[in-house]
Amino acid sequence: MPTFEFREWLATLIVACVLLFCLTPLAGRGMRGLRPLAWCYAVIMFLNGLGHTLFSILGHTVAAVTIPRPAPGFYSSPLLFVASLWLMFRLRRTGRVDFQLPTGD
Repeated sequence: MPTFEFREWLATLIVACVLLFCLTPLAGRGMRGLRPLAWCYAVIMFLNGLGHTLFSILGHTVAAVTIPRPAPGFYSSPLLFVASLWLMFRLRRTGRVDFQLPTGD
C-alpha cells in the first residue's frame, strides 16, 4: 500500500468527491457508460466496510501491524455496507430499464 500524508490523502479525497459530484447530472440522465464505474465504486465501498469491520474483530491487518480496537472507520462501516448494497440493488434494478434521453422537441 502506498503511504500518504494526511494532507495528500485529504486532497485526493476532495478531488474524487468533486469529480463524482460533477458526474451526478450524467448519472441522473441514465448515461450507460457510468454503470461500470458505479459497480466498481459499490464493490470497493463494500470491501472497504468489510475491511474496517474485519480489522476491528481481528485487531490487526498483518501479524506485525496491530490496531487498537475498534479500528479506525469501524463506526462508519455499517453506512458503507448499506450504501454500497443500495447502489448495487439500484444498478441491478435499473439495468433492465431502457433509458431515453429527452429530445428537446
